[in-house]
Amino acid sequence: MNCVSMTTDARLEGVTSLLMNSLPALLASFAATVATVPIVRWMAHKTGVVDAPDTVRKLHGRTVAYLGGVGVFIGVFVGIIVSALFSGGDLLSLPPVPFSVVLGMIAITFTGLADDIWKFDARLKIAGQLVAAAALAIDDIGINVASGLLSPIMGPPSETLFHLGGFVILNATVFYWVGTALVAAFVLGGSNAANLLDGLDGLLSGITVVMCIGLLALSLLIVFALPPDMSNVGEITRSMAGARVVLCLSLLGACLGFLVYNFNPATIFLGDAGSLLIGFLSVTIIMTFANLQPFSCPLIVRDIADGVSAVPGMPPPVAPAPDAGYEGHSTLLVMCGLAMFGLPILDTALAMIRRRRAGVPFSTPDANHIHHRVKRACGGSVRKAVSALYGMEFGLVLIGIATAAFVLGIGSRLLWPFLFLVGVFITLLAVATRGSGATPTGGPRVARSLAADGAKRRA
Repeated sequence: MNCVSMTTDARLEGVTSLLMNSLPALLASFAATVATVPIVRWMAHKTGVVDAPDTVRKLHGRTVAYLGGVGVFIGVFVGIIVSALFSGGDLLSLPPVPFSVVLGMIAITFTGLADDIWKFDARLKIAGQLVAAAALAIDDIGINVASGLLSPIMGPPSETLFHLGGFVILNATVFYWVGTALVAAFVLGGSNAANLLDGLDGLLSGITVVMCIGLLALSLLIVFALPPDMSNVGEITRSMAGARVVLCLSLLGACLGFLVYNFNPATIFLGDAGSLLIGFLSVTIIMTFANLQPFSCPLIVRDIADGVSAVPGMPPPVAPAPDAGYEGHSTLLVMCGLAMFGLPILDTALAMIRRRRAGVPFSTPDANHIHHRVKRACGGSVRKAVSALYGMEFGLVLIGIATAAFVLGIGSRLLWPFLFLVGVFITLLAVATRGSGATPTGGPRVARSLAADGAKRRA
């Protein structure tokens, strides 16, 4: 590929082509979900897999079907299949969604479905989530996050860590096993964070719609800044560019289709099958940002040759060589994706603080999650609370996109966007902690409430 010929227009044409050729995944997943959800809703009522109100925490006023996650799974699965069979143009030149992702989807959906029907033990749920994480490790999805974190400390993967007689340990070995552990942590954390946030009609499915739009925009931004060389077979076979866009569109279409039935007043709930699946797919897409391969024509290298900056008003960029691994960039792009997943992360962090202070198990329920507090602030209106949380999610998406544009357009001083994202989360956590029951002033009251709830569950 001739980098001189890789003009802005050529890059935009490639991005547009990839998006248009991927749209069948969006349409197919939406249609499949809209058609499937009424069937699984009927099956849920027939088999008694429903959520009955209890006048304490479940205030929906009537029995509502579970099994919505089955409809979301079918929608995403159909979108992936359609993208592989019927999309044309450049997308066919890029690898499809890896089978390991589909295998992980099956494992995580079965785990949630078993909990919805038979009330799985917590240890069995964790085991099912670890199986899904192990599936991703088959194709090294997300493993490279460790390289970006550890390379500045330990050196590049090719360097030797230590010798032990004739036995040699390379940095790459340590990076792999640390990366595998991080993948497991991502899947466990992301799946359960999404599950905790699923507390109001249309909340998780709607927030996922907003997040998927942000993740899709970031995926296309990466293609613009780091276009895959379509003439390089070796690079194409390792590229996640097409698979990433298809996953974003498939999950977006499935959640839009489910939102038709799940928006207040909801006639069906996601259940654990749906919330765990959404969390799994969200973190899977985010982890694919770590799978950046060497690129022939990165935007920052082209701008160095031109002596200009991709961002108006900024100095000319300083970038690594065109064949560099971009470990630091990939790790920061993962952080940008996590910023878009910020609401579930924030809600989980607050729940851990509350329950730690109360001295009760993490699984102990309470009515002090972010969505509960926003609902109370909105006078008890579910629609107003959900709309407000959609707006918060949109703000987090903008933060993630802006930081990613800086990283891809400047390519230097990567420490600053890293510190910026960490600072944003710490600020949000500090603000959200006020009055949440996680602060010293609110702690004792909430501690007693949580302890009482825990005692009732054990009784």
